[in-house]
Amino acid sequence: MRTARILGAVFGGTVAWYGLAIIADYLFVTQWNIDGGARYALLGIIQFLAGTAAVVGAIKLAGLQPARVGFTTKNFGSDAAIGVAVALVFAVLQFLVIIPATGGAERSDVVANAAQIGEGLGSLSGVLALAILGSSAEEFLFRGLMLGGIALALKGGITGRVAATVLVVVLFALSHGYQGWAGIVDTGIYGGLVLSLLYWWRGGRLAAPVFAHIGWNLIAALGIYFLY
Repeated sequence: MRTARILGAVFGGTVAWYGLAIIADYLFVTQWNIDGGARYALLGIIQFLAGTAAVVGAIKLAGLQPARVGFTTKNFGSDAAIGVAVALVFAVLQFLVIIPATGGAERSDVVANAAQIGEGLGSLSGVLALAILGSSAEEFLFRGLMLGGIALALKGGITGRVAATVLVVVLFALSHGYQGWAGIVDTGIYGGLVLSLLYWWRGGRLAAPVFAHIGWNLIAALGIYFLY
């Protein structure tokens, strides 16, 4: 009964999160003619406020305390510092080794992200806002609700953690399909696997993966804007 309740809440919260984001973006583009930096900044705000509300609501429906899935300030400073360090290491590997060796400016994810960022500072600013707010909201969903929730639903042991991690890796990678295969692989490895392992390593707390996610997205946006 408890397992079904948690899994149902995770599913409902995930559908609500994506539904809110998709509907908001649809309205911005097709009904209100909002595009460029304003579109991405507003989308980040919607994801952070409405998406986080959906996640917290789902956690409550699951009968869980938010702290059980990572919403805690315990060891916040050290977790945040570790998250930033992970982002910096990954950024160095990407921009100095991986991207140049796998297509550079022609890589599908670089092309997709460059088109999103555009050439103006206004568009870049909107993408940076999305990198901060949207990345935080994604971590609350993927690491907090999904990873933490599913693992607890499966009794919280190693088997449950592995199963939850595999599911999150696959879903996180597929959610970035608009970036092509390079984006799917990269986000699956970093945003899916590395950040999930970081979550488990830091005791199931969200601060480290949140800062690692924000850090990499900020660096990636700035790097692509100035280098490509």
